[in-house]
Amino acid sequence: MAPSKNKEKPKRLIAFLEDQKTTDAIKEGLRETSIENSEVFQGGVKEAIEFFSHNRSPQYLIIDISKSDLPISDLSKLSEVCEPGVSVLAIGVRNDVGLYRDLMKLGIMEYLVKPLFAEIISRALKSMIFGDEGDKTSKTKLGKIITVQGARGGVGTSFLTTNLAAILANERFRRVIVVDMDIHFGTVTLYFNLKSNDGLNAALEDPERVDQLFLERLFIAVNERLNVLSSEVPINEIKNYSQNSIEQLLSYLSKLFHYVIVDIPHNFDEAAGFILQRSNVRILITEASLAGLRDSGRIIRYFGEDQLNHRLILVLNKFVKEGKGKLFPEDFENTLKRKVDHLIPYEVSINNELIDAGKTILEVDTPLTRPIQELANNIQGIKNEEKVINSIWNLFKR
Repeated sequence: MAPSKNKEKPKRLIAFLEDQKTTDAIKEGLRETSIENSEVFQGGVKEAIEFFSHNRSPQYLIIDISKSDLPISDLSKLSEVCEPGVSVLAIGVRNDVGLYRDLMKLGIMEYLVKPLFAEIISRALKSMIFGDEGDKTSKTKLGKIITVQGARGGVGTSFLTTNLAAILANERFRRVIVVDMDIHFGTVTLYFNLKSNDGLNAALEDPERVDQLFLERLFIAVNERLNVLSSEVPINEIKNYSQNSIEQLLSYLSKLFHYVIVDIPHNFDEAAGFILQRSNVRILITEASLAGLRDSGRIIRYFGEDQLNHRLILVLNKFVKEGKGKLFPEDFENTLKRKVDHLIPYEVSINNELIDAGKTILEVDTPLTRPIQELANNIQGIKNEEKVINSIWNLFKR
């Protein structure tokens, strides 16, 4: 049966198998474990990559790597088109301890060697689906939580957040959600030319209801890969969300999206502080002013520098070479004793035009595109070419 490219409800389990004997064993194993909403397709990693480039990922995936010459490389490519949180059972013909270890490092739940029998399949499926939850979580690849915070108000945090998200989703083909934590005055939906709802508040006020189906009703879709979760709460309503509700929300989102990008208000509260501590990458946006330097230092001292699971990226935004009282990158570096990771120029006419039209930098030709693409590279672990960085940096030197 050939896979279709329709946008139906995601399957709970999908299998891509190369031969009929294995297919028969898998189907028998599925019957024994009573797994509903499953589907079996003919093919291997190549066909799976093509399919999941156009379709939602299942909760569980069985993939046949028998015909793959470079299984680790091919499975890495497959992981890029699948949603985070997918549990994977690999099937192959190589009885190789080295391959098994490499597959486990990649996050594969289990590897079975052909020939297969229904009893073996049933046992593996029960372990994957009904086994210890702690073991499953440790082997499941989750999405990154990225926080974007301004050292001061008005430094362009939401503008950078929305454009960074657009690059990761539309140019890098990742599933991305932007969470606007400013529930009273958030502007993320305005930048995407969308109307906000009460989605974020609903999710945080009632964590017991949070699951994939509940959340997907609350998302505001920019396109098939990019979503927003926000609220527009009356300004006289004070909300105090629990850490448990925030943790529940982040946990689900990181299973559904490659990148969960959280726009943190400048005057952040306890909830925002918890998200900052929970994040994998913290992007701190500042401006070239004395106040920006002071407040950047205060925030860095409070949250600390890079840690094992938390990386800090310092961005000097809205930079212009001329201007009274303006500081330069070396002023920040000498005072903060750390590198300014990214320098983004100020193009006031372009910024205003994009915001008014509800467009992103990918939709127009602008000098801002390349610097924000380099920020996306940093998040993805892609090394920027040194000569490109230096050319942009030298452009603004005294």
